[in-house]
Amino acid sequence: MNRLLFFDIDGTLAMHGKIPPGNVEALAQLKRQGDATFVCTGRPVFYAKALFGSLVSGYVACNGRYTCYDGAPLFSVPLTQKERRFYQQQIDLLGGGILFLGENACYPYHLNDKQQSDVQNEYGPARLRPYEDACTCYGFDLYYTDLSQRDTYIHTFQEQLIINDHGGAGSCDCSVYGHDKGNAIHRLMEHFGVDADHTYAFGDGYNDQAMFRPAGHRIAMGNAVKPLKEKATYITDDFDRDGIRKALRHEGILL
Repeated sequence: MNRLLFFDIDGTLAMHGKIPPGNVEALAQLKRQGDATFVCTGRPVFYAKALFGSLVSGYVACNGRYTCYDGAPLFSVPLTQKERRFYQQQIDLLGGGILFLGENACYPYHLNDKQQSDVQNEYGPARLRPYEDACTCYGFDLYYTDLSQRDTYIHTFQEQLIINDHGGAGSCDCSVYGHDKGNAIHRLMEHFGVDADHTYAFGDGYNDQAMFRPAGHRIAMGNAVKPLKEKATYITDDFDRDGIRKALRHEGILL
């Protein structure tokens, strides 16, 4: 194993479930030359696997709380019932909704009809299951009806969460402090015995700041948010302007 490389999905490797052809070839080339590649996302692992399949070596899903490698689970930190109930109670007070994310399904909590329809379009009707306390969840998205409600979430949960808005589309994924993408990357570095100088993180969103914490090489996409660019060791082009391949060439990983 030469290097560890971690890639966010939306706005980095893909957008709306579509991967630019150049990124498909770049991922395939990285695997051929022996690098370990991980999709590192706030999305559930079933979504990431359906999109990337065997293009990558493994997945860090639900913003760091579920990790698998070579087709098998490696590390996981499920949300406790106490954690879930805390967020449910707060969301009840704020009049919002939650989508809890499991390994193979997602569980709506107080989503309205439009929000449930959006989730079905995103993940497929078969992936939606009724929420119950017994389900095992690794992450969640918060759903809002307007930007004012989203901003209220950000203020209310500032001590517990990093909230990453999905482009003003009515939902945002959440990283829980202490169990984020950075924690998962650090565990994988220890697991494989790879140091920071051989670890690369590629991202565009607020939740990707956690990816940058352990990585020696921190690549922000041209379309990345300002706080991420400020922490980057290199800023590449936009995700849909061959930004991944340009960065890999800059870093001397691909020719």
